[in-house]
Amino acid sequence: MKNRISILLLLVAVTSLSVMSSCHLGCIKGSGKQVSENRKISKFSKLEISGGFKINLKQDSSYTLSVTADENLMKYIRTEVSGNKLKLYTRKNFCSESPIMLNVGIGQLEEIKGSGAVELVSEGRINAQNFKMSFSGASKIDMDLSVADLQTEASGATQINLKGQAASHTLKVSGVGKLHAFDFVVGNYNIKTSGSGNCEINVLKSLITHTSGVANIQYKGNPSNVETHKSGASSIKKVQ
Repeated sequence: MKNRISILLLLVAVTSLSVMSSCHLGCIKGSGKQVSENRKISKFSKLEISGGFKINLKQDSSYTLSVTADENLMKYIRTEVSGNKLKLYTRKNFCSESPIMLNVGIGQLEEIKGSGAVELVSEGRINAQNFKMSFSGASKIDMDLSVADLQTEASGATQINLKGQAASHTLKVSGVGKLHAFDFVVGNYNIKTSGSGNCEINVLKSLITHTSGVANIQYKGNPSNVETHKSGASSIKKVQ
């Protein structure tokens, strides 16, 4: 078991180093002069993010987008709507000390996918009926949600912080992913973890878990139904 954990952590470290190295091979150096520009976008309900962006989401039905970055990098930052999906990515690798900041005004949102070193924060609460989100790499997510059904996937070294509420939450965590959601109250939880993932949750009615590796789940609440299916050294514990 210890060997498996060591190998997992080594793979995560190697992946992180590879990402960092690739960002500095043939990268474009930022000028240091930051500028902002507003970009026109059409209506969308899905968001796909790839790269090292800092994103602020606000649900106000405006469908607006502003970009702040080093002036010489602006032309390489792509913001495109294809079908009902807004795609955010870069055409080149950047070497900039200043972050690329995106402020996105959204309407009804159904899905977010992120890869790389995405940092995403919701400004105010995001309301949705059915909502999916998946993040990989070294993403960091802070969201305030009110949804009926939430589906979440976190892999790599992703960290997700949630507050708000959901009727149901289906969660899949792999690698060293983390979910901090004591302030996110959920009726029914269905959780699947592998690796050394860590989850902190708040559940009212039903908790079903499938865990492997050395995953750790801590839960608040008094669910009437608790089903645990585990292998390895995983831990599931009720806390106050």
